[in-house]
Amino acid sequence: MHLPPPSANQAYWDISAIDSGHIGGVLLGVLMDTVKDDGRGDLPCLAFLLRHSRTGDPFLFDLGIRPDVENLGDVLNLVSQMDMKLEGRDIPATLEKGGLSRADVRHILISHIHFDHSGFPPAFPNAMFLVGAGSKPILETQGPNFEGTMYSIDLPLERTTFLDPSGSTDTTGADWAPIGPFPRALDFYGDGSLYIVDAPGHMPGHLNVLVRTSPDGGWAFLAGDSAHDWQLLTGEAMVGHHHTFGCIHEDPAKAQETIERVKALSEHPRVRVLLAHDVPFVNANAADATGYWPDTVESL
Repeated sequence: MHLPPPSANQAYWDISAIDSGHIGGVLLGVLMDTVKDDGRGDLPCLAFLLRHSRTGDPFLFDLGIRPDVENLGDVLNLVSQMDMKLEGRDIPATLEKGGLSRADVRHILISHIHFDHSGFPPAFPNAMFLVGAGSKPILETQGPNFEGTMYSIDLPLERTTFLDPSGSTDTTGADWAPIGPFPRALDFYGDGSLYIVDAPGHMPGHLNVLVRTSPDGGWAFLAGDSAHDWQLLTGEAMVGHHHTFGCIHEDPAKAQETIERVKALSEHPRVRVLLAHDVPFVNANAADATGYWPDTVESL
């Protein structure tokens, strides 16, 4: 599999994980086919702060669960039906504790508008928000209450750009092109350092990020909810379907295709794949905060 080689003086990004919440008692059968009956488990939530090697510009990938979970809206009814427990996080406070003001965050990409990724955007007064265009009709027809769904987001629309990999509704002039195993990706900064990747299947508008982590060919892939568990990438499990609550993915067939693409990318020796609910990463690093802001994830 081919990825673009680095250019002379190639720009790259430092990546830091951020603890962005916790979901207790998840019905794992909605995620994987290897879980029997009503088996449950806990899922950590991760967001990621990226900082550009030349400019220092901060770029956030996802915002996790908002700290005031009682204000999540109608999604709490579904959470109650599924008997899950939520913990939110104050990401702006976490950033500021590590020395970065919320006012200095330039761009925030929301991988998708599920409650455990959307956080509380108004807490970032100067950021431009990037959201997949597939979610725009959902916002327009189901928001702001999103009854009976896992959607929950409060977007400042005047500071939001909807990115459309298909090009059918895009007014930005964005040029989406293949990269690695993915048919559609956007070189967001134009310097070959960060690619926003179309990752269909989980829900409309789901986006991932492929980012350089060194000047000599290291990469990381921020997979969002393309895969909720590493067993889906090792081939030990396939997409699940719970007998009551169904599948976590709105289009399971496309989701499995995206999983196969992420799996192919993960076999590259210099690509580190990071999941939004990456239990092995958390188990290996959370205790001593290795790789968590203000520390950085080691490049491969």
